Amino acid sequence: MEIHQVAPDEWRLWRDIRLEALSSDPEEFGSTLAVEQEYGETEWRERATEGLKVVALDPELGSEPVALVAATAKPEGLYLYSMWVRPSHRGRGLGEALVGAVLKWAAGEGWKVVTLRVWVDNLVARRLYERLGFVQAEDPEYMSYRVS
Repeated sequence: MEIHQVAPDEWRLWRDIRLEALSSDPEEFGSTLAVEQEYGETEWRERATEGLKVVALDPELGSEPVALVAATAKPEGLYLYSMWVRPSHRGRGLGEALVGAVLKWAAGEGWKVVTLRVWVDNLVARRLYERLGFVQAEDPEYMSYRVS
């Protein structure tokens, strides 16, 4: 797999994998497929340029995107969101690679803290984040990571 930072002109790449994620696992996101299907090119271009967008590309599928993660600036630090891996590609270490790419980028950009929201009952995701060094925040649905 290739971990790829999405460039602003690759907004279609981000759009396609984001819509797939919303379609596959709608309960895992703060938005809906119906809402985001209505976005036009302008909205997708804006989304592709804000913060960091990273996808995993599968060379066996013609470099088709199979996973995504994003990060954006918040007052309390860098906020990691939209983590998703296509069901057919789960269990291959893509989640770890994607989060690792965000943490490496955060360190290079001078961020001190990365936070994320993960449902309390999403034990698979929680274990992944704990393995990577995230700790429980005061609110049980949030975890944070101190960038070194």
